[in-house]
Amino acid sequence: MTEECEVLLKDPDLESTRGPGGTLIVIDGGQYCIIGPRFVSFEDGKWYAFGETKEQAITNYAIKHDA
Repeated sequence: MTEECEVLLKDPDLESTRGPGGTLIVIDGGQYCIIGPRFVSFEDGKWYAFGETKEQAITNYAIKHDA
């Protein structure tokens, strides 16, 4: 897990939980965002995905990594 992920995990203002495969799931603006263990920034679109539900965010993340 990158330093950026650790910061998000410990941020008291974010509601976060651990996700599958070392990911982190946070609620962001009414959506769920799953952040991968190699996440550094939102400029690199491969290491995160959004969804209306946790399951949808996880699925969207998996689609990025299966492509």
